[in-house]
Amino acid sequence: MSKKLILLSGPSCVGKSPLLKALPRVYPQLQYGVPVLFSSRKPRPGEVEGIDFRFRSEEWIRALDQKQYLVGKARTIIQALDLHEVHSMFETFDTLVLEIYPTLGKAFQAHPATQKLPDFKLVTVFLSPLTDAETAEIQKNMGFPTPADAVAAVMLPKLIARSQNQGKLITPAEAADLQLRASRAWDEIQMGKGYDHLIVNHDGEDSRNWKYTPPLGEAGEMLRRFAEIISS
Repeated sequence: MSKKLILLSGPSCVGKSPLLKALPRVYPQLQYGVPVLFSSRKPRPGEVEGIDFRFRSEEWIRALDQKQYLVGKARTIIQALDLHEVHSMFETFDTLVLEIYPTLGKAFQAHPATQKLPDFKLVTVFLSPLTDAETAEIQKNMGFPTPADAVAAVMLPKLIARSQNQGKLITPAEAADLQLRASRAWDEIQMGKGYDHLIVNHDGEDSRNWKYTPPLGEAGEMLRRFAEIISS
């Protein structure tokens, strides 16, 4: 079996996007394809149509033929993956890297069209913003009522910093979205417990470590480990 699909998941702002942007810059020798999902959300500053996502309305995405497309909810937005595109990309690349929300990742594995893809090895990689031990210590020492509250307290400043770095105004709607993303992080971390590779990265998307070549700190270590997974 020579084909491989690497399924990459993790909470919002854990560093998935800068990881994928840094890969070709630091490891240009790696050959892999990246399927582009459809998303109902608006583009963030710097995102490019057809490269980061294909931005469409929720109504447009929901109307897609679900025999060909994997359609599902990722927090408050709707995303879709063209499984025919995945099949076509396997004709060009032996390795594909698919960044996808954890629940959609499970649905991808169960979709009838996935069973028609060329034989491939599925490798799952989950990026986590902190360890379980760190969560427990933060909860205990800082008096948070639940682990979810402790994780949210870590993630919310990262999410705010990312929005500010992107030049966004923290409007009431933006603040509500950031609160939601932070509050969901604990549950999303639990979804990653069965993944093949769990990589803890304290350098989230807001970290300046991503700006260097190669990235510094844990951002650079995560990139190195992910490159090893692709090349192995």
